Amino acid sequence: MLDTRASDESAGPSLRKTPSDINLLDDSLGYAIKRAQVRVYEILFGILGPDALSPGRMTALCIIGNQPGVNQTELAEMLGITRAGAVKVIDTLQQLGYVERHAIPGNRRSYALAATEKGLAELKRLTELNRRCEQAISTQLTAHERQTLLELLEKVAVSS
Repeated sequence: MLDTRASDESAGPSLRKTPSDINLLDDSLGYAIKRAQVRVYEILFGILGPDALSPGRMTALCIIGNQPGVNQTELAEMLGITRAGAVKVIDTLQQLGYVERHAIPGNRRSYALAATEKGLAELKRLTELNRRCEQAISTQLTAHERQTLLELLEKVAVSS
């Protein structure tokens, strides 16, 4: 019987064995973190639903809800975004009725931020749903492994 399979030499690029010295994905911490992030978002939005706040907006609401009076510049720094980006996030949260801006005496360029009752209720709801997500993503980890992973990721996040 005639073998109709292509040899390695005549196979297209996708069929050739890739040398390990050009594979950017092998042993890549960045790629592993990205894959984990994609999986976490799949689970998170499966729990929250498609119309949920973005993770960045959820984080902003959490900061504002837990630190009443935080100003826009401080919020931008905590989120790791530009001040203009923070203004857009705050605008969205304000349009949803979740946060209020309050003038800061002597500072006409910045506002103190506070969560509304509606915002605090939404934050509480999101916190409960996030707990479900946390349980789902950590089912394969022991409590000690989960804590270790958190500590290691914090080291990666703040490394320079």
